[in-house]
Amino acid sequence: MKIAVYGATGHTGGHLTAELVRQGADRILVGRDSDRLRAIARDTCSERRIATLDDHEALVAAFTGADAVISSLPAYVEHGAPVLRAAIAAGAHYVDLSGEQLWLKRAFDEFGTAARLAGVAAIPGITDSNLPGDLLANLAARQVDGPADIVISHRTRSGGEGSRGSARTLLASLDWFRSGGWHYQDEGLRRGRLDRYTTMLFPGDTEETAVTKFPQPPVLTIPRHTPVRFVSGVLDASIHAAVGGVTPDLVDTLPEGPSATADMRYDLVVDAIGADGVTVRAVLSGVDSYRDSALMAVAAATALVDTESVRPGVLAAAEAFAPREFLDALAPHGITWRIEDPVR
Repeated sequence: MKIAVYGATGHTGGHLTAELVRQGADRILVGRDSDRLRAIARDTCSERRIATLDDHEALVAAFTGADAVISSLPAYVEHGAPVLRAAIAAGAHYVDLSGEQLWLKRAFDEFGTAARLAGVAAIPGITDSNLPGDLLANLAARQVDGPADIVISHRTRSGGEGSRGSARTLLASLDWFRSGGWHYQDEGLRRGRLDRYTTMLFPGDTEETAVTKFPQPPVLTIPRHTPVRFVSGVLDASIHAAVGGVTPDLVDTLPEGPSATADMRYDLVVDAIGADGVTVRAVLSGVDSYRDSALMAVAAATALVDTESVRPGVLAAAEAFAPREFLDALAPHGITWRIEDPVR
């Protein structure tokens, strides 16, 4: 198995490379910074190929021979398309670590036909929030009556501390993040404020927290495979206000990754509310958002390669993987999940 990584020199890219080394996969590290890439390739005994995002032919050549490509970039709305386009042209499966609704919409709309014709599967949005949000919603919604309302929230103990790449992603779509992006209602994607689900009782809390609409990518993916009436992401309102204040000057001062003392543990909460008002909650708890996103992306890429008959196209996670099996396989990394008893 040979996996290419575009963006191996970043904070999350380091976690990707480390996991591929641990698994013994053959690695192709691709990027534009020859010096940084050379050092990482030497330290990890990986193949190195140079290609910039504006050189399609070089990207295709860099990905040729890879079974799958993992794209690890900031701001996919600005930078994501060249890597996906080249992966498809090279006949390689593809996953990325985007957290942007606008990028997922573009990936589904613009690249679905090309991926199907090439016989490859592309799964955008593999993160500690998006992938488990999609899989857990599929599981929880089965346990309530009728098409469900789905509400998703991610809460990290770091209080929103993140990497420079995450800040660049926010900055590239700042107005979209501030507005809350899309929710799903009346069989379509909608903008505007929510008129429901404005508080949430997070795991371990005794009092509800005010939340505000947040543009979670599973809003786009869950309706592809699960009967739903409504899907929205929400976020602790105080954290939403803090991340909404990012500026270019602030981004330039941030370190490449979170501080060594940051508590990166988190809970991803998915509530499925049935037509009768019964709520089933699913929770995934993890160790480090960046590490865990990388682990999930590697697990997704290797699963696509290992599967004998992969459905081609641009897919949601639950369209490609059996939810329980995929989530259970994360347990050795300290990533656990549960579905709680229904609450009326």
